[in-house]
Order: sequence, then structure tokens, then C-alpha cells
Amino acid sequence: MIKNASQGFRHLSLPESVHEVLRSRILNNDLPAGTPLVEIPLAEEFGVSRTTVRAALRELQTERLIEVLPRRGTFVTRMSAEDVTEACYARFVLESAGLAEVWESARAALVVDMTEAVRVMQLACDKEDLAGIVVADTAFHRVIVEAGNHPRIVEMWSTLNGQMGALMRSSLDRQGIDMVEAVRRHTKLITAFKRKDSAVALAALRLHYLDPTHG
Repeated sequence: MIKNASQGFRHLSLPESVHEVLRSRILNNDLPAGTPLVEIPLAEEFGVSRTTVRAALRELQTERLIEVLPRRGTFVTRMSAEDVTEACYARFVLESAGLAEVWESARAALVVDMTEAVRVMQLACDKEDLAGIVVADTAFHRVIVEAGNHPRIVEMWSTLNGQMGALMRSSLDRQGIDMVEAVRRHTKLITAFKRKDSAVALAALRLHYLDPTHG
């Protein structure tokens, strides 16, 4: 049993607190695909109302981490291979937009920020915390899209962030790789970004997102 959700949750609202714990459990595979999530037992575990649990589940559904099946219940799910591919392609397109235009002026600072994000990612990996890796991954790719200097594109890219946890959990499962490999792939991308040729970096970014077999 975890502590009551009304205690020690970094000033989050009760639905946010329940959502955060359940999200972490799903991402770290403590709740694998197919696991049913039932409101009454969850409400009793967290010491909250069913309404609070329902709000947390709605957010998980928006993030594509659970599926609500009429008359059957609510279950942990994984994104389909097609959805993963589409989400990855969208992120690649948005992150690559405008990057070549500012390559000379932005590259050095970009590499520094990416390296810091991977350092945090490695710390999460050491704790076997996929939820933490997702946060670091988001920071890693945010500095790339922000470097392009197009605020509207950054805004569009941000709308995809809610699905990053589901995308990464599904990708790891399907590709059969672990968190160590996920960190290594980001480190490899930094190596490409250190090159002075923007075409090399963009090709590596495309590979990072669109070729699940790259190593």
C-alpha cells in the first residue's frame, strides 16, 4: 500500500497525485498491458473518492496509456505500431523544421543542453525509472525544436508531449530494447549533432525517430 494520496505529493491536486502514481506504474511496467484498473479498489488504496480516480483515469486515457472499453472496463494499453510511427514522424518533422537555418549559431549551445538532458536521463536509467527517462527525453527533444526559432512549431510539438510516455513504453516493448539502450541512442544522436554539418545531424535525427532497428 502506498501512502494516502493526500499526503506528501509535492502540492499536486488529488487527481494529479493519483495520475502521477498510476502513470509511473504503467511506464515502469509495474502495471503491464492488459492490467484492469478498477475505480473502487483504487479509491480505497489512495484514500480518495471515485470521482478523483475517474479524473486521473481520464488523463491517462488522453495520454494513450489506458483504454476504456464500454461494458468491459478500463485496461492498461499500448499504442499501436501505426500510431507510434505517426507520432514519431510528426515529432521528426517539427524538430527538423528550421534547424538547418540556425545551425551555425545554435549548434554549440544545443549540444550542451542535449548533453545535460542525457545526464539526467542516465540518472533515471540508473534507478530503472522509465517515467523519469520520459521527462528527460522530452527536455532533450524540446531544446532541439526550440533551437529552430519557430514558436508556433514549438507549440504544435508540445501538443504531442502527452503521448510520449505511451510512445516510449510501446516502443521499448515492441523493439525489445531496455532503458540503457534508450539512453545510448540519445548519446549517439549528440555525437551526430557535434558535427558541423547540419545534414548529418538531421539524418541522424530522422534515423532516431523513424528507424527502429538503428543502433
